[in-house]
Amino acid sequence: HGVRIFMGRTANGKQIFHRKTIHGTKRDAERYLVAAKREMDLGIFVEPTTISLSEYLNRWLRDAARPRVSRRTADGYAGLLERYSKPALGHKPLDKLQVLDIQKVYGELQARGLSARIVRHAHSALHNALKQAVKWGMLIRNPASMVDLPRLSRMEMKALSPDEAARFLTAAREDR
Repeated sequence: HGVRIFMGRTANGKQIFHRKTIHGTKRDAERYLVAAKREMDLGIFVEPTTISLSEYLNRWLRDAARPRVSRRTADGYAGLLERYSKPALGHKPLDKLQVLDIQKVYGELQARGLSARIVRHAHSALHNALKQAVKWGMLIRNPASMVDLPRLSRMEMKALSPDEAARFLTAAREDR
């Protein structure tokens, strides 16, 4: 069943419609229509997009990240996204990305032996990109905001004993 919702008019007066085919009963189509109109009233309706996460991340880097952050930071984001997010999630449609999808990838990265620090860096890049998708009206919420991140392990500091400190200082006197 086809659903058509009036979205407004373009600058030159042409009507804009959101069209969606609902696979199911007429009742399913009516349910979708009621839910979409309610979301429009609340200002949270997001028109479904066909763009993949990978395509979106490329657009985000080009249009949002590179103009706003230093080249080094943007290159860092690009590297993290290419290495960790795109291979596992890049094929998914942006609007179908779920918290559990991201959580699973982070678990797999840790299982491969990556440190919690690296996983957190990868998360930071993806989270920033998806935050922009919310601002651009492509997502209702940022699924990366709900992910549980791995704990950073704290290294216990070890102090030198007085004898070890004396030996260190003696050895250091001879070596620049």
